[in-house]
Amino acid sequence: MRLDVCFTPGEVAAAELGGRVAVVLDVLRATSTIVEALANGARTVFPAPSIDEAVRLAQNIGREQVLLCGERRSLPVEGFDFGNSPRDYTAERVSGKSLVLTTTNGTPALLSSSGARRTLVGSFLNLEAVVDALAADGGPVTVICAGREKRFALDDAICAGAIVLGLRRRLDGSLELNDAAVAAELLAQSRLPDLERCLGETAAGRQLFEVGLGEDVAYCASIDRHRVVPQYRDRQVVL
Repeated sequence: MRLDVCFTPGEVAAAELGGRVAVVLDVLRATSTIVEALANGARTVFPAPSIDEAVRLAQNIGREQVLLCGERRSLPVEGFDFGNSPRDYTAERVSGKSLVLTTTNGTPALLSSSGARRTLVGSFLNLEAVVDALAADGGPVTVICAGREKRFALDDAICAGAIVLGLRRRLDGSLELNDAAVAAELLAQSRLPDLERCLGETAAGRQLFEVGLGEDVAYCASIDRHRVVPQYRDRQVVL
């Protein structure tokens, strides 16, 4: 199996995704939030690239029928129903609901994957389920890290490496990797044993602690909390 890692969406060319399975990662926190919401019964998540687009989309669907969700600088957008904390997306709050979500890094990363044959939403919360889905598919993979403000983000890179490690175990080492995937695997080998502390020391993790949302770090470090694999298709994320 061929597996490439892109540390930022800027490294992704839509034409190069044809025939490939994309996995989008924004560990802190958008893809973790999407996994949590859908695992807890949300019907669908519509990713939006901007606040204005999220509001417009919610109005088009019918504002009373959707939850408007998102963050800027880690904090909930004023007037939205929820921010981007996965802890908020409980079954009591989201079961049966449709969500419109806009985040600084995660939703643009999802939108960048539109040229892929399939797009999966990954995080530590559903790590093994994503690895199993990729192994079962067998096709070439591109892991797209959302990064942080168009730059490298350690939290996403570690998760990308964890996917590499999981596939290596399942495929008896028969993986062809690009250089970024090799680097991600090495990061995962050294950082996974102390994952929560490591995520807390990343730029995104530090910002969450600074704004009083440090509990999200531990939540997003919960490996294999769910056995779901959300897929992005037809401009929405569903199970």
